[in-house]
Amino acid sequence: MEIEPKTIVWYPFFTFVTYVLLSLIFEWPIWSLFIALGIVFLYYIVIIIIELNK
Repeated sequence: MEIEPKTIVWYPFFTFVTYVLLSLIFEWPIWSLFIALGIVFLYYIVIIIIELNK
């Protein structure tokens, strides 16, 4: 499985931008920001594990 560098950057960025836009509409509490950042962090961990196992 080949992972492009563009994918590594854009998926987490898109997740975070989507969260910010939705939080402006729905007025979510500030702690939900950490859930979005946690998802981005987990994505990077998975990518690192995949790359190390090649």
